[in-house]
Amino acid sequence: MTRQSWFMLGHVAAGSALALLGLLGLDQVVATGLHASAYEDLWVFRAGTTLLDTVTAKEASKFLLGLVLVACAGALFIPARTRGLARGTLFVGVVQLLSTLVAGVSKNLFGRLRPFEVLQSGDWSHYWFVDGNSFPSGHAGFYFGLFLPLAFLFPRWRWPLVLIPWFIAVARVDANHHFMSDIGVSIVMAAALVLALSRLAQPRAGILLGSRAQGQ
Repeated sequence: MTRQSWFMLGHVAAGSALALLGLLGLDQVVATGLHASAYEDLWVFRAGTTLLDTVTAKEASKFLLGLVLVACAGALFIPARTRGLARGTLFVGVVQLLSTLVAGVSKNLFGRLRPFEVLQSGDWSHYWFVDGNSFPSGHAGFYFGLFLPLAFLFPRWRWPLVLIPWFIAVARVDANHHFMSDIGVSIVMAAALVLALSRLAQPRAGILLGSRAQGQ
């Protein structure tokens, strides 16, 4: 098993731990603790999220970036010399699209209220299946779905790359827009998609510019 695969499995484990601990009671502890503190909705997280949403065009449409990547991959498949780049681009685009789509559809199935909504109501006994849209996190699905496949393709840069989705994960919890378990499930989903669809990026040689043999 490659280091990239182990890295994805590490994210599956981390996401599973967040989801399990959250559902066992830590969700409420974190949400109420943040709400009672001076650390809820910190400016740095709010501003950073807004900036990233603008740069990735998520504000315009959560599906736009993935569709653009898939369209670019289609164009890159035409010349033989860019087919390696096309495979990598298609891999990132498909994972990002599916992660975003599955997170969005799942929200409708579970109907979980957001933490700030539950805190406003004060009723912690009825916040599932009540027309909410917290579980799983769409933001986490969007960003982990984008940066985990990039980390898989560029293992040398995997740690700097995953800082961005983890920033978003912390930001969404800090703002009380999502529970820990919302984030955890989205991480598991995105990492699992990377592992399941990694063959799209094959052959490994020449993901960026095609094989060296073609370029010589």
